[in-house]
Amino acid sequence: MIKSKMSADKEEAYKRAEKEFDEILPMGQSTENNFLYVMIDDNAENVGFIWYEKEDVSGFICDFLVKENYRKKGYGFETMKWIEQDAKDKGMTKLRLSLFKFNEPACNLYKKLNYNVVEDHDENMIMEKILFT
Repeated sequence: MIKSKMSADKEEAYKRAEKEFDEILPMGQSTENNFLYVMIDDNAENVGFIWYEKEDVSGFICDFLVKENYRKKGYGFETMKWIEQDAKDKGMTKLRLSLFKFNEPACNLYKKLNYNVVEDHDENMIMEKILFT
């Protein structure tokens, strides 16, 4: 949020994020149609997390983070492939996500996974992948 200029400082960003999470996930991890996963490596180390929600037959990736020291090691790619299959298994036909244009590594990852830009805004874009019809 800070890098995107949505919040002036770290404290404000945390408060805003906490408020948004409370609104979006009123039942925490048990909120219906929301799926939160922690990524664990072969040594049982937490390498990041992904959260997506089901909206009818579409999925929307709400948040995805690979911890900095685990980036560029294939965790993001493998997690996305796993999430795509998980979404298919749950009856979803497409996945969408929003990302900031300055996040070039994420843009490159999603392009490599055949996500297409469906909306282009000043600072961010919406990408989508059809899983099956």
